[in-house]
Amino acid sequence: MKDLVNKAVALGLGLGVAGKEQAAKLAAAIEKKLGASSKESKAFVAEAVRKGEQTRVELEKQICALAKSVLPVSRKEFDALKAQLARKKKK
Repeated sequence: MKDLVNKAVALGLGLGVAGKEQAAKLAAAIEKKLGASSKESKAFVAEAVRKGEQTRVELEKQICALAKSVLPVSRKEFDALKAQLARKKKK
């Protein structure tokens, strides 16, 4: 069971990238290999996609937080500070 859960998590991450066509192929494979019904396989794939999307969003937030800690000002803020400094030098 633990192996199946691990595979489902990995699948969810992969499906977030693979798209609907791959998800449909996977659902068909689940039906054929595991003998699951169409409804069960589609529910499994939908849940895996949902978890993959949720993980992607969480990772994106973590990456943004890390980037902000490394680069504390945005390019726009940097350009504004640079312009302000240039104006002060002219005075």
